Amino acid sequence: MAHAELIEHLWGGPLTPLMTATESKGRFAGAVLTCPPTACVGALSMMRGARSKGWRNPGSIENLFCLEGSLEVRYGTRLEHSLVLDRFDMVSMPAGVRHAVANVGDSDVRTVIALSIAQGGNYDAVFDSADAKGSDPARAALGLRFEDEPGIDLKADTDSVAGRVTRFAKLVPYKKSLKETGGLPPEATEALTAGSVFTLIVPEGHVGRSRTAPMYGNQGLYMSIAECRTGDDAPPAHAHSDTQESFFILDGSFEIYTGLDNESSVAVAPGDLVAVPKQLMRTFRNTSGQPARLLAIIQGPDRMRDNVSYSQRVGADFERRFGAQAIEAYKQIGMTFDAEERLGL
Repeated sequence: MAHAELIEHLWGGPLTPLMTATESKGRFAGAVLTCPPTACVGALSMMRGARSKGWRNPGSIENLFCLEGSLEVRYGTRLEHSLVLDRFDMVSMPAGVRHAVANVGDSDVRTVIALSIAQGGNYDAVFDSADAKGSDPARAALGLRFEDEPGIDLKADTDSVAGRVTRFAKLVPYKKSLKETGGLPPEATEALTAGSVFTLIVPEGHVGRSRTAPMYGNQGLYMSIAECRTGDDAPPAHAHSDTQESFFILDGSFEIYTGLDNESSVAVAPGDLVAVPKQLMRTFRNTSGQPARLLAIIQGPDRMRDNVSYSQRVGADFERRFGAQAIEAYKQIGMTFDAEERLGL
């Protein structure tokens, strides 16, 4: 809030830090919730007709996820290309590409922004010199620079951005892709996950359960949409080996549980964010009485393994239903049934 006027001038609306590492700097620094330093998360709100200036992120990929409204994203050295994001669509803007956003709908726009850095990267934002404003301390606090360098020229490779867009209406849940690529039955995958999990982006080289993701990015960030159509349409309690899993509620209402036997819970509604540390059992339940969705943001170290472990009793029931071969097949994609051993429970 100390730099609200400068932020409004550059981004066209208020920025809200949601999660960042304590030591990280830049526009999302100082968030209440902490997370691994490989990524940070914030939100941008824009009133009808609002527009940002053009900027680029020299050290980070910027993932813009539209929560509501119609967000126009222009990109290129002269902002000559454009696309429009509607509800739950996302664009993953490569580092170094100049871009700008605008609210082109009839209502306010809300966007979740996840910045992802490679090792040694930063969360700086570079605007044009003509847009320079603000004191030196304000610029330093927000990680701002003002230069006339236009960024990456996309003339020979426009698909470097156009191919990094996910349309919610066209997403395929990974239970279908795992059946097509590995022969794993959708009903078995669904027994271990939310009813439908739509992967958005995973780290380059990922070979686990979301290996057929539509986009790949830096190490340390994985994003997906989990959809639960009923109250029973949820995963069993599970733990992530080396990653923090955070849930941003998109619509409906949920209860987030932690503990081997769901000992603790918190009720959440749209716009709420819950960050669950690594090696802690967790699950969630749709309490809205209608289909509901949440945005799952998984963050971890470079070359994160993100093994997911369930309890031995879940494994026993899974083996009874789907056979011993299924246990081994899911182990190959990082889903195991040994949480008690891994977590010392």
